[in-house]
Amino acid sequence: MMPPSPISEEDYLAAERHSLVRNEYLAGQLFPMPAVSAAHARLATNAGQLLADQLPDDTDWAVLGRGVRLYAAEGPLYTYPDAALVCEPVELRPDGHQDTLLNPTVLVKILPHDMPAHFKQVFELYYSIPSVQHVLLVTEYAVRVSLGSRNANGLLSVYGFKSLEDTILLPDLGIEVALAELYREVPLSA
Repeated sequence: MMPPSPISEEDYLAAERHSLVRNEYLAGQLFPMPAVSAAHARLATNAGQLLADQLPDDTDWAVLGRGVRLYAAEGPLYTYPDAALVCEPVELRPDGHQDTLLNPTVLVKILPHDMPAHFKQVFELYYSIPSVQHVLLVTEYAVRVSLGSRNANGLLSVYGFKSLEDTILLPDLGIEVALAELYREVPLSA
């Protein structure tokens, strides 16, 4: 069977703006976004709220939720993180629609039970976005979070957290993410 013909970014964006189903776009191919579980929805809400609660009052920092589309030129990739923290004025794709984010500082992605095969490539492309400093990959079915952080020299370090007693520190941003709060009221698999 032949793979589907690639579609252009412009055709993807035109269709996506009118679609009831969200799709990721990676190098000309579409990937339907998986349905979210109750655990996924709660984790996304908790993550966004934890970040929003720590925003400094005297900045234009913003937390954007699952509905915002993110663009990475390398790939190219259009995707929907579960939460994004922007630590400078929000930059959107200058195409007149104002619906595609260009400059996140922190990305949060909730990982489903059945992770699509292309997700690994998506995660790698997150770091191709120059403004991205931290990526939190949060497992929905168990207490497990991976933090990827880029230092001032561009080197990437990855840390794992598996206990509700753990707190993830983003000292450059003055942000702490307590796993007990992140997983609050999240139904975990037995």
